[in-house]
Amino acid sequence: MTEVLPHRPSQLLDTLCDLDFRMAVTVPDGWLGQLLVQIENHVDMQLIRATHEEEALAIACGARIGGARTVLLVQNVGIMTMGAGMVSLAMRYQIPLLILASFRGSPRDPVFYHIPKGRVTLPVLEAMGLHHAVVRPDAPIDSQVKEAATYAEEASQPFVLLMGREDVQW
Repeated sequence: MTEVLPHRPSQLLDTLCDLDFRMAVTVPDGWLGQLLVQIENHVDMQLIRATHEEEALAIACGARIGGARTVLLVQNVGIMTMGAGMVSLAMRYQIPLLILASFRGSPRDPVFYHIPKGRVTLPVLEAMGLHHAVVRPDAPIDSQVKEAATYAEEASQPFVLLMGREDVQW
């Protein structure tokens, strides 16, 4: 008998709802596309699409300060483009923000032209002092999202969870 593996993107969305995330802010990415459609059509969540990453960060921070538990969904390279806003807004003002980022250029990404992005992602996050983790594909996604969200809340800091295609691509 073949074991049926759980659909990780569905688990991810269910976990966000279970944790009372009501707003998602995004700059679209190919891997995130259908997940964003699912969020947009979800009765308990609101999706806001931004035109660029620093705008998305500002919207997410404002929503969080206003009381909405907010998740930011971007590609890993987007975190690098929002560097100034990250350190001078989200980190400086200790905004507990969960950031779910597609990890393009990671060893599990088959697209060769993303490799430079993947190569610099972890060193840049570390240099910024931005707390982060890479999703383990052999462990349930729900517990990893819960741990990341809990860390953000308890540390009052942004937390980046870098995710593979199987975690976010519907």
